[in-house]
Amino acid sequence: MYKNKSTLLESNELAKISVNDNVIQLSGNWVWSSLAEDVLNLEIKSSASNILIDASKITYLDTTGAYFIKALRDKFDKNSTKIEIKLNPDEAKLFDLVSDIEHYDEDKVHPNDPLTFTQVCAEGFNNFVQLFANMLAMFGQICYSLVTIFKKDSPVYFGAIASTISTAGIGGILITSTLCFLIGVNLTYQMAPQFVTYGANVYVVNFLGISLLREVTPLLTAVIVAGRSGSAIAAYIGTMKVQEEIDALKTMGVSPMRYLILPRVIGLILSLPILTMIADVASMFGGMIFAGPLLGIEPGLFIERVQTAVSINNFWVGILKSFFFAGIIGMVSCYCGLQVKSNADSIGVQTTRSVVLSICLIIFIDALFAIVLKMLGVN
Repeated sequence: MYKNKSTLLESNELAKISVNDNVIQLSGNWVWSSLAEDVLNLEIKSSASNILIDASKITYLDTTGAYFIKALRDKFDKNSTKIEIKLNPDEAKLFDLVSDIEHYDEDKVHPNDPLTFTQVCAEGFNNFVQLFANMLAMFGQICYSLVTIFKKDSPVYFGAIASTISTAGIGGILITSTLCFLIGVNLTYQMAPQFVTYGANVYVVNFLGISLLREVTPLLTAVIVAGRSGSAIAAYIGTMKVQEEIDALKTMGVSPMRYLILPRVIGLILSLPILTMIADVASMFGGMIFAGPLLGIEPGLFIERVQTAVSINNFWVGILKSFFFAGIIGMVSCYCGLQVKSNADSIGVQTTRSVVLSICLIIFIDALFAIVLKMLGVN
């Protein structure tokens, strides 16, 4: 530890070491420029059970000198010799810092053996259980926050909710309605030859009404929102995590659950059903436009057929699904954002993870809805 750099530069005193029975005396400048090669290679032999390394007479000490003293101590430790080191207070602090550094032992480093199939399966199952437990815990926190949302000591951040509705809802109208319109056109084109073959042209309305309103449009809208808004939420919260802004919120007494997570979940729950309604209209409109030239079904007949042959339950089932899809997207996106580590690469990993996990859970919930509704007899 340098006490006077100018004096050190003028001094050429080398590091010295002397042995007297069970005392090893160190003196001089124990810095990188003053440690001579013969001192570093000096072999010290002592049969004493207790050895004192007296470094109190060292003039200057830096990390190189401290590391050599540590190496000297470790040399006697191998012989089970009791070592005592005497240092000045300032040098002792530097020595303690260097002593905490683990020594790299090349002989102890072994490449990891490839995992067996059983180990891979066990690790995957363990990760799944841990993820399920964490998601369940977060779901409980969100539910508790929703129940206590109007408590006086727990303010509601309406600005964050409005911002989420604006970005996820209003900002996504064009892309979702356009894609769903094209899906309606595509399904009409693909199914038209089949209906013409059997002379059942008018039943294309039944097919579009059930498939689009009940399954395709809610699912496609949720996937678009997960990829567009869910990833943005995960990246936003992840960036705050890297910049330690979330810790700053906690320090100021602001709950990240109520300030960051809950407004985005609520915003998605409010905006996704509306997006789904608009997408339903766009998809059916696309099918209606091309049902005329392909199947000879005029718009008036198409609308009349929708009203009489397509149950309104198909529409409400799709809207009900969108509420659950929105909750999943918000919860997963916020969870992945909070899992970001203190590096930029982790943001990309967790953002991708949020999209993939959201889509998987959306499809799983959609399949679960199909089974439950079938058992309940909802057509």
